[in-house]
Amino acid sequence: MKLIKNFLCLLLVAVSLISCQDEFSVDLANRKFVRISKQSVSLTVGEKMRLKATTDTLGSATRQLTWSVSDPSVATITAGEDGTAVITATAEGRTVIRVESPDGELKYFTDLLVAGERVIKILTIGNSFSEDAVENYLHDLASAAGHKVMIANMYIGGCNLETHWKNASGNLPAYQLRTISPDGTRGTMNEQALREVIAGENWDYISFQEVSQLSGKMEGYTAYLPQLVEYAAALTTNPEVKFVLHQTWAYAQDSNHFGFPNYDSDQMTMFQAIVETVWQAKNLTDIAMIVPSGTAIQNARTSYIGDRFTRDGYHLSLTMGRFTAAATWFEALFGGIADNPFIPDMFSAYDTQLARTAALEAVSKPTEVTPLTDFRYPEPNLFELTAPLYIDFGGVESAAPFNNFRHPNDQKIIGLKDVNGANSNFAMEVSESFTGTLTRGLQNVLGMPRSASEDMFFSDGKFIPQSGLMLTNLNRDQKYTLVFYGSINDNRTETMFDVSGANQGAASLDNDNNLGKLAVVKGIQPAEDATITIRVKPGPNNNHWNLFFGVNVMMLLPEGMPVPVEPSSFELKKPVFVDFGLRVAGTPFYLFDRPNDAPRYDLTDQDGSNTGYAMSVTSRFNGENQSGAFTNLLGLPGEVTVDAFWSNRENPESQVTLYRLNPSQQYQFHFFGSRNGVSDNRETTYTVRGMNEGSGSLDAANNNSKVVSVKGIQPNPDGTVDVVVSAGPNNSNGDKFYYINTMIVSPQGYILPGM
Repeated sequence: MKLIKNFLCLLLVAVSLISCQDEFSVDLANRKFVRISKQSVSLTVGEKMRLKATTDTLGSATRQLTWSVSDPSVATITAGEDGTAVITATAEGRTVIRVESPDGELKYFTDLLVAGERVIKILTIGNSFSEDAVENYLHDLASAAGHKVMIANMYIGGCNLETHWKNASGNLPAYQLRTISPDGTRGTMNEQALREVIAGENWDYISFQEVSQLSGKMEGYTAYLPQLVEYAAALTTNPEVKFVLHQTWAYAQDSNHFGFPNYDSDQMTMFQAIVETVWQAKNLTDIAMIVPSGTAIQNARTSYIGDRFTRDGYHLSLTMGRFTAAATWFEALFGGIADNPFIPDMFSAYDTQLARTAALEAVSKPTEVTPLTDFRYPEPNLFELTAPLYIDFGGVESAAPFNNFRHPNDQKIIGLKDVNGANSNFAMEVSESFTGTLTRGLQNVLGMPRSASEDMFFSDGKFIPQSGLMLTNLNRDQKYTLVFYGSINDNRTETMFDVSGANQGAASLDNDNNLGKLAVVKGIQPAEDATITIRVKPGPNNNHWNLFFGVNVMMLLPEGMPVPVEPSSFELKKPVFVDFGLRVAGTPFYLFDRPNDAPRYDLTDQDGSNTGYAMSVTSRFNGENQSGAFTNLLGLPGEVTVDAFWSNRENPESQVTLYRLNPSQQYQFHFFGSRNGVSDNRETTYTVRGMNEGSGSLDAANNNSKVVSVKGIQPNPDGTVDVVVSAGPNNSNGDKFYYINTMIVSPQGYILPGM
């Protein structure tokens, strides 16, 4: 080995010395090569590909080349001009493609593999509108009809033709390439350039589209579409490639898209502008076909579904919107959509046929709207709801009898079942977007599983002022009661539920640490299209910093059925003592130690009996202090009277709520508040609200002997009572400080010793 190394070193030195001689030269004139543009070729039977041979001959002229295939039963090849040839795959197998000069001096070989089943290869160069159209149901439709397809989308959100041309001419790796292989496998590659992707696959169809707000404006098509088509044509290897123009859809009539004013914020004006512009643009260059997704969507809007084919006013809904566009692509590429057997999950056969018909008519008459008269009304549903139906919103699934709506992006759930497992054929969909889902691990006292109360659909009202749900395919001859439950460990998140069908109703619900309150809207009859719309938004008392609102659970009941929550029958005979603050007083006092603490369950009475009551802070206090009277004349432990929850004018009302009280029993509430070492009036008012209301006030300043009582309170039918704490009318403190140190709940008429 050492000898070899030494020899190589001497050889290198010799070469370097020779290269320094002026008279030394290397003659490369006889180094002649031929190369084929593809090192290996894979085709499917019936597929064609253009190949190009190039010679690298220093000091020689261009030569005539001869093409051949070793096994002509697998493929045929036809020579063209400028060293090109078109190979056509005719049978499954392997062979070799050969190119050579007539004198045999230049030769090159490339392997050819021909698979048995034709694969149609589709490339879209677009944005989120091409994502809506081809990335979801098109592969399913093709597979169901026996077609093998490969789908690729060169994606940039909001990209227009001008930017596509800049990326092409600059060979910029600006795209996310999203692929669906023939077997349905999905892939994503970032930082891709048009040149490599177009040249790298033998595409059958290459599609272009303008960005939505400019899709009805001619300028972009005129300036950039011919250049893009010419650019792609020079790179493509398929001699029969077809260039496609994707006609997108008009916005929803209530869309807030910034580009809608380009069309006077009118849907039909936008639709007509898009149609006219796209068909004019087709004549600018070599466009083989237009896929009229926008016409299909406009056709579908004449059905009972109406203007509900977008999820945000411009992007298609994830269910019917996307399926209708995919069906249009299928009909344009393959035909036969009317007989395609594919029915998406959670779709009815009726709605599937609606979308197919919209697509079929669009491809047949792409420049006009075809009313879908056969789908003017939903398929009649005669199911009569006689038992409760539950829907759980959020990613944590609940077992039957709950129907799980896991995420707003799921858009729709169908075949809702009642508590007996009967399929109502009702459906629920997201009609206006939510921000997302939240999971906070919260419990409830309604008898629902924790999985139902711990997660929710929510929105931040500063960014999404209103979200929407819609019940569809209802029995139009039946009236319903809608019951809503929401809970979040936050503050001032009141949520309003506006419900409308043939008539309207509304109810609001404070979601803050809500263990058992419900919003109930009764007597709603579906609209003519068998729908009930639910608009969810911040309630009038929502002062949350981000206007947060949400929903955890919905119940659907037949009219007249009581809310299926069993009321408490526990009869309180001894007091329940609650101590607010950090100091531990011990039994019988139940410690609530933080002003925004987690809810408390199963409060015990003076004898230690479990009452089943629960309590939560439903409007936060500012804080906790230990500035009250440690000694008192009431016989209360000092640990009870010295610490307190407090708030001030920055938080004018604080509140605790009690749950699972017996709605047939009356209660009395006793309050103590104290703040030592002050000279002004710290009057605090305690208001108790159930089916009736009462209030009382006391001055907490230096208080060690006064208790205020509110008597004769009957809980709401759901067993709840709110206790609101606020500054009293005589409070002279500049910051309006108010306090609660302890609360004692006793049965009506019970006499507390010393009070």
